[in-house]
Amino acid sequence: MNAFEKTAIMHVALNPYTGAWSVMRDLASAQKARDCYAGVALGVIADERWPQTYRQELTSRVDHHYFAPSPKLFGTASFLYQYLRRPGIEQWVDTLADATGADRVIVHFHNAWMTGVFLPLRKTRVPTACVATVHGVNAEFGGQPVRRGLHRWMSRRLANSSASLTSVDAANLDRARSILGLTHDRFTVVPNGVTDTDARGCHYATRGAPLVIGHVGTLSERKGWHITAEAVKHLFDQGKNIKLILAGRGQDDDKAKAFADANPDFVDFRGFVSNPRETVFPELDVLTAMSVQEGLPMSIIEAMSVGIPVVATAVGGIPEAVADGVTGHLINRDSTSLAAILTAFYDDPQALQRMSLAGRQSFSDRFEIKKILDAYDVVYSNA
Repeated sequence: MNAFEKTAIMHVALNPYTGAWSVMRDLASAQKARDCYAGVALGVIADERWPQTYRQELTSRVDHHYFAPSPKLFGTASFLYQYLRRPGIEQWVDTLADATGADRVIVHFHNAWMTGVFLPLRKTRVPTACVATVHGVNAEFGGQPVRRGLHRWMSRRLANSSASLTSVDAANLDRARSILGLTHDRFTVVPNGVTDTDARGCHYATRGAPLVIGHVGTLSERKGWHITAEAVKHLFDQGKNIKLILAGRGQDDDKAKAFADANPDFVDFRGFVSNPRETVFPELDVLTAMSVQEGLPMSIIEAMSVGIPVVATAVGGIPEAVADGVTGHLINRDSTSLAAILTAFYDDPQALQRMSLAGRQSFSDRFEIKKILDAYDVVYSNA
């Protein structure tokens, strides 16, 4: 007998963007394809900024999908609103159970410790268990005692619930304890993963110049797009045939676009792209992630899946994915260090190709979605 044939899974998040949306969307799609659950659903609470392409994916990826509108708020305020005006997740649970015949529903939240605003769930018609995934602890709250207090309050609500906690990496568990008060023993580490793909990048060794560098994800100072831009500009000014693609959006949208407009000979600003692995990544030779802090970025996993070496800072869960000198490089967070690595790639395309092949192998061994599904099945069994 299939242990999950009477269990339905529902992935839920408030305003999920980029990596968080990719994770829950791809998990739900893969779980539906596995066909061992009573049903799989996606539930999203979002404001008007949530992209139309995401809304289309919400309704097309799985048979059961739920949406609740939210006012246009920012940061912590958007979560406090959910505490004051609950979005009706319990009704989604009951509707999913009725539609699938499930006698148990697991609600898998993807808003990290902020999930505490939704818990505990109120009474549902079938037994309901909760899982909450932490996608990194990027907040510091330095000099923000009120905001820090609110986030620790959300963490306490999560810790006091019966939710099972997972983290996409091990490195952030120390931060979860020191910043949020969530102890290591509460967590199971389950990395991010994606389905395999026929798409391939890193064609520099066979195509020749230009060497194409990409920043794919949030455009903000903390994510370091400007460091990549400075390094690529330095090499272009030296006469190297090099190109930069900026794909994503964030608080630095205008700055990134202005940089591209000022440097049209080597910069291509794409803005928001809904499925970069299939559209942007095949054009790249190198992905950069010059972040201040991270969990385990989906962009890195997706890059490895199409054979793109990664150059990144050694923060958060990145060293758990990128093997320095094998599948990419871990470097200091400055444009000089990045320019030196990109120069080495430019001069030795065969070394770049070797890293491409090693990244593909590492992805297959560790981050292909079937392995992630197996790990979550263990979590669900114990929830």
